[in-house]
Formats: sequence, structure tokens, C-alpha cells
Amino acid sequence: MSAPAPAKQLYLGPSGGQPEPQGLFSYIWNEQIMNPAHREGNLNIARAVGLFAAGILFVRSDLASALVPVF
Repeated sequence: MSAPAPAKQLYLGPSGGQPEPQGLFSYIWNEQIMNPAHREGNLNIARAVGLFAAGILFVRSDLASALVPVF
């Protein structure tokens, strides 16, 4: 009488836990904002938004009247 063959084990995946799914904000922060491949473009966008905001603040302030000649 021969010994029975061992049962074939099924592959259940990696032994570590599954990675937790990222939320939309986490994905955008990690892949688009903090990713070194996008850094130069992000700095250009930040610079443009800052300049735009400074322009809006200047126009809304009293200093903008200095640009208009009064006759």
C-alpha cells in the first residue's frame, strides 16, 4: 500500500497584509503634489497663483489709486 499524495496547496497571495486603499486626497497629494517628477510644474503653478493673489490684493487696496492719474 502506498502513501497518499500530499494535497496541492493553493496560492493565497503575499504573506503580508493587503495595502489599504488610498483616498482621493491622499492619491493627489502623494502622486501629483509631492512626486518629484511634478515638482517643477507645481512650483510654476504656485508662483502664478501667488502673483495673481498679490495682484488682486493690490487692486483691492488703496495703493491701486496711485496708478490712476487724477486731473
